[in-house]
Amino acid sequence: MADLLQIGLSGVYTSQANLATTSHNISNVSTEGYSRQNVDVSATGAQRLSSHFVGTGAMVSSIDRAYDQFAFAENMINTSNHAYYQEKYTQANQMDTLLSNESTSVTAPVINMFSSLSNVADNPNLLEARTVFLEDAGSMVNQYNTLYKHLDNQYKGINADIDNSASVMTELAESIASLNDQIASVGGPGNGTGANDLLDKRNLAITELSKYVNTSVVATDNHMVNVYIGSGQGLVMGQNAQQVIAVDGDPDPARKQLALQFNGKAAVINGNQLGGEVAGLFNSRDKDVEVAMNQLGQSVIGLTHALNEQQKLGQTLEGQIGQNLFNDINSKDSMESRVLSHKDDLGKATLSVRIDDLTTLSPDELTLKVTEHVPGVSIAFSVTNNRTGETKQVAIDDLSTENRFNIPDSGISVGIDSMVTPLQEGKTFTLRPTRYGALEASIQETDPKRVAAAEAEVKSISSEQNTGTAQLRVSALLDKANPHYVNPENPLTIQISANSNNGMIAYNVFDKNGSQVNATELTAPIDPLSGKAVLVAGGVEVSLEKGKPLANDQFTLQFNETGDSDNRNMLAMTDLQDAKIMNGKKATFQDVYNGMISEVGAKTANADVAMQSASILKDQSFERIQLVSGVNMDEEAANLLKYQQYYSAAARVITVANEVFESILNASR
Repeated sequence: MADLLQIGLSGVYTSQANLATTSHNISNVSTEGYSRQNVDVSATGAQRLSSHFVGTGAMVSSIDRAYDQFAFAENMINTSNHAYYQEKYTQANQMDTLLSNESTSVTAPVINMFSSLSNVADNPNLLEARTVFLEDAGSMVNQYNTLYKHLDNQYKGINADIDNSASVMTELAESIASLNDQIASVGGPGNGTGANDLLDKRNLAITELSKYVNTSVVATDNHMVNVYIGSGQGLVMGQNAQQVIAVDGDPDPARKQLALQFNGKAAVINGNQLGGEVAGLFNSRDKDVEVAMNQLGQSVIGLTHALNEQQKLGQTLEGQIGQNLFNDINSKDSMESRVLSHKDDLGKATLSVRIDDLTTLSPDELTLKVTEHVPGVSIAFSVTNNRTGETKQVAIDDLSTENRFNIPDSGISVGIDSMVTPLQEGKTFTLRPTRYGALEASIQETDPKRVAAAEAEVKSISSEQNTGTAQLRVSALLDKANPHYVNPENPLTIQISANSNNGMIAYNVFDKNGSQVNATELTAPIDPLSGKAVLVAGGVEVSLEKGKPLANDQFTLQFNETGDSDNRNMLAMTDLQDAKIMNGKKATFQDVYNGMISEVGAKTANADVAMQSASILKDQSFERIQLVSGVNMDEEAANLLKYQQYYSAAARVITVANEVFESILNASR
């Protein structure tokens, strides 16, 4: 006969297990990441009695958690996508608010400045009007400075978030590795059912990690898992976790990067390919904030440089040629700040970027790579647009006479200021023509008398028969008492001599009768780096700004009637407000700024739509997990009553067994 006592005890044990598990479920109804647990009960082996088998009770086979691996994997993917678009929207919305808000936008200050210009044009002799113009011009560049600083603060904030993300990811990786170790120790046979709560904790840590980066999980022996991030970089290998650290960028140290560190060795990983919140940070910084900085710089560089150039074509109340109103965009420091050298140990040189043509100037950054270098003789580069990927080849064929080369269709040229050590093939530089334009913008002229409202007294006119590309501009009136100084009856002609070469311009000066004014041939050295030269004729200084003159090219210096009430140069300045001299002569300065605002606004709207869609998918995948793993209080309450009755019935079996045993003892007495 089967052992009633053991059968009753087995019932008590299994009912206790069910009651305890149900109580555990109820207690953890609000625990994040908890998976509902179920007791798996099976019958114990039967006892043979004659030709029959009698059962011997029940046993707890396992306590399993309700878990759907595919729902978990789907939730990780949706969590990463939602975190990515949420970060993209947050950063884009911050920029959109900054650039389009009336109190921070540069639109009003630019309009005010041109309004002041018009007032000067209407009252060229009124110093008060000129003073207001200079004040408004200063306010305008200050607003550009402020916008840049706000964008720079956002940039630094993103870098700080990247640094913090690295720390959190490292902590999560170490936690997962530690849980792997614990699960392997207590998991037991089968599916690790002895570590249900540890498995939940590990899944919770993995889900948290998936907010930061795309995460994939591969199960291994002993119920441990390997965790891979991004495009397959191993973060957790069983009981070992790699550290995620933030490192200085190359070539820009301020452009933080992430690296995986293990055993003292660090390998940089592409943050844009990691997915999740981290990829949102990298993408926002590299493709949104940096682009906005570059576009803002393009706008103010175009505006201030065009006004400077027009100012230098006019004449001040003091009777001198106008000088820069704003900072010189091609100062030595500005040009050199536009080039970053990569840390590749392939040579060392100082390069500079000069802005030559506003019409083709682009906010895009470029990668310059040495393809060939014969020291002291020639050097060749490949130039790649970092946005479009388009690559072009450029070269300097004679380093003895030239140190600058043009980048086709970019509006810039690159100069080799110095060569410390020869550049080897593969040496790389990053060019940022407009990045710091808004930061460097400043007002240089503070004296209202030096605003060049009138046209210049002397103008340089190129002959239509010239075969060279040189452009000459009157840069100073040195000596109006010079006997050959230009007057209405005495224009002068500068004629380039055949004795000119790549390093020097030889020239002669002729009066209106064709008589040579100078006794001996004049010369002007050409700066091998900038390509500029200064010529002097009849007390007038003339500058070669760009291009190259050829033999017999002629430039006529003509007297231009001007006076105190002349406002022709100021009218030309006001016309610049609506002049399409940017982006291939298709946009005004304001068009460039408005285009930047529109682009940021579109990115914000797109990120908002994508974030909302990703949020819906994330919620759906979480609900799917809850349907399988979530605790249902009604169901658990019913189970509690059921297992309570089960326990009472099993206890009654034990009581019956005792009574039967007592009856047998009494019968034997």
